[in-house]
Amino acid sequence: MPLNFIRSLFSGKTFTLTSSGRTDTGKLRTRNEDSFALNPNLHLFFVADGMGGHLGGEVAANMAIEVATSFLPAAELNRAKRSDEECRRLLIRSFRKANHAVVTYGDKHPEVAGLGCTLIGCLIVNRQAHLCHVGDVRGYLLRGNTLRQITTDHSLAAQNEPGEKNIPKNIITRCIGVNLHDDPEHHVFSLKAKDIILLCSDGLWNMVSDEEIKQTIQNATDLDCCCETLVDLANNAGGRDNITVALIKVAL
Repeated sequence: MPLNFIRSLFSGKTFTLTSSGRTDTGKLRTRNEDSFALNPNLHLFFVADGMGGHLGGEVAANMAIEVATSFLPAAELNRAKRSDEECRRLLIRSFRKANHAVVTYGDKHPEVAGLGCTLIGCLIVNRQAHLCHVGDVRGYLLRGNTLRQITTDHSLAAQNEPGEKNIPKNIITRCIGVNLHDDPEHHVFSLKAKDIILLCSDGLWNMVSDEEIKQTIQNATDLDCCCETLVDLANNAGGRDNITVALIKVAL
């Protein structure tokens, strides 16, 4: 069911957040290595897409979200409201904590060596949305009739010139589970009434066009139904990968 909270913990100003999410194994995979977490009382949302096979990807995705969330308790987030820079630093540190946990686990468990995940987190503070991510999980903003991809894919395909052929889409250049030489990518933007934020794994956007995604969100009667419809669209298009979607709607 959607989760509604009337008062922000951090801004002290009344507004409503509604959120919903769904994850699905898809049509071809035997195991779901995606994970998501909705924590509206902290205005904090995550989606992770595991990599590594054998149970490794599933472990990495769940661990990354658990560690990142545990590093962001209400007291820390309440202090971070003082500036966008503090929010950015806190999110990035949570990603680095998650990365360290996954790397350490892989070092101690050779049976899942090479485990990792892509990860995106959304934190809403003072009517600002902060997105932090590594990999090709995506964050979108739907405002009015425009769906805009906020994040940049960290993948080999995204780094090449448009039109280049034979570039595998599944080769990731940044992820949780390796040494992070660069900070996770961070974006911040102001929110308006009726804005909808979409976080999703590549199991959605590889199978469903941005236009279909936009129309589905616009036509949905509620977020639960919208998440189900988006997953169904990806499965009907082939469902070649695990599919995860999380939607956050804002009313100020």
